[in-house]
Amino acid sequence: ILQHALMRTWDYWIANREPNELMDIRHYNAVGRISQALSLHANEAYDELNSKEKEIAEILFKAITEKNAENLEMRRPGKISEVAGLAEASEEQVIDVIEKFRKPGRSFLMPGTNVTLRADSMIELSHESLMRIWTRLSTWVEEEFESAVMYKRVSDAAAMYQIGKTNLWRPPDLQLALNWQKKQKPARTWAQRYDIAFERAIVFLDTSRIT
Repeated sequence: ILQHALMRTWDYWIANREPNELMDIRHYNAVGRISQALSLHANEAYDELNSKEKEIAEILFKAITEKNAENLEMRRPGKISEVAGLAEASEEQVIDVIEKFRKPGRSFLMPGTNVTLRADSMIELSHESLMRIWTRLSTWVEEEFESAVMYKRVSDAAAMYQIGKTNLWRPPDLQLALNWQKKQKPARTWAQRYDIAFERAIVFLDTSRIT
């Protein structure tokens, strides 16, 4: 994080210095200091994307990060082809987004630019600190965690209902689950990361809704 803040300070000084001006605190402040330099830089990359690419970026970063019940945030390398499936996008579109975040001077994603990306290439965060420092990513990680928790609750209830050990859901649990379903639009490809019985969970929700 310190290395990144110093690099950004240097780059800003090179581009914005007055004649004979030495590098100083104003250049450091301008890039967001150590607390925000990385987050602001990542946002610059994100802001270069069009609306579809921003959607892909969100799905990409949610796919390659993970937060567990102990609140531990971890990298979770994933294949480009898998991200493309989740995003309902072509592998070329996903690669275009990745390139924005791994070009020289950014390096938010690995592998580095010396590696040519293909459909089966594994993508991961360059460092776990990005999950804590980049505000946007921190929000995405939390959203993904909460969505996964709700899906697993529905899936567990569906399994218990199938063997006669619980009833169909009623409000407020049902309404919370339906709100989640409407907002997140979960798909089988996404759900398999957390529980493979996706169809059973959706049937349970639908049956609860109409009964």
